[in-house]
Amino acid sequence: AHGDLSRRNTVGMDVDVATFEARAEEAERRIAALELKISEGATVPAAPAGDAAAGDEFKKKFYDQLVALRLELGKSRVERAAMIKQAEEDKARIEMLEEENTKMGYRIKHLVRAVREEMDKKYPNAKNVNR
Repeated sequence: AHGDLSRRNTVGMDVDVATFEARAEEAERRIAALELKISEGATVPAAPAGDAAAGDEFKKKFYDQLVALRLELGKSRVERAAMIKQAEEDKARIEMLEEENTKMGYRIKHLVRAVREEMDKKYPNAKNVNR
């Protein structure tokens, strides 16, 4: 039962990490597209001929979008790194708890056996007693 719980936790963490990875990849694609447009000297469609201000405004808009995307990408990478670190810590904790649980089960098994043996010694005539 405990193994199922740890698998469910791991699956949930994988989904969260995959979501952040997808967001980061999408942000990287958008940044690359914006960088390409800026480097090619993209201009505003339908801007009046000789309207340098409109072209500059267009480039500024793309630059601002590029900065915003890079910030978003940076945040996503930080969140992803934090999630991966937390997942590794959780996995180690789950493994430790499962090991402790196994040891406790072993101890309980032997304690129950010892109690039954003592009960049999102390009350040898007791019949059909579920101990």
